[in-house]
Amino acid sequence: MFSRVGLSEVFVFVFFECVLARSLHNSTTCELFERDASFDPHEVVDSKWKIFYFWSDNTERNAIVFSLLTKKSLGKFREVVEAIEPSLSVEWHKASFLMEPRPGVQVLLLYAGTSGAFRGLVKMEQRKKARPNPEPLIKFADLRLKMKGRYIGMMCCEDLTAFAMARVGELPETEEDCIAAAASLDLQGPGGRSHLFLNNLRRSEL
Repeated sequence: MFSRVGLSEVFVFVFFECVLARSLHNSTTCELFERDASFDPHEVVDSKWKIFYFWSDNTERNAIVFSLLTKKSLGKFREVVEAIEPSLSVEWHKASFLMEPRPGVQVLLLYAGTSGAFRGLVKMEQRKKARPNPEPLIKFADLRLKMKGRYIGMMCCEDLTAFAMARVGELPETEEDCIAAAASLDLQGPGGRSHLFLNNLRRSEL
């Protein structure tokens, strides 16, 4: 069945298994975050991006790819959605670009009326489900994106989870730099964690 989804669920492989993340005290509201939001997809499609700071129970470790839409790619996405959720109301003429957090997961960003405001239509393949070929799962998310300098900020207005991204190879190298870079995107508050935290956690699990 169709339902809404938070941004953190876009970035984790278990998000369709009802593991809901919390913002962990991100003190930035959507109103504050979108106040001077500016996001041009043409500026981000040349690179792969990684999350370096986040306010969420969990996050995506893979490189994230943005791509511009073609008539063919939009048509293919629309065909799948309309086959699975024929009653879903989608303003296809507002489709702006695609985000791919990992293989098998695509997010179609639909312009929501103001700069940086998007309705994210998430399509996720159920690759771990029994074959043959289970239907992809379809969900919506209320998203805000902004780009300042070399960084992208992304926020979900339903649960206030938030993520700061940089190009692969340009991640801040210290905890202090991660916090400062996230703050430049107007993302701040206690409970945030960095990619350095994840790296240390992974090493401790080995």
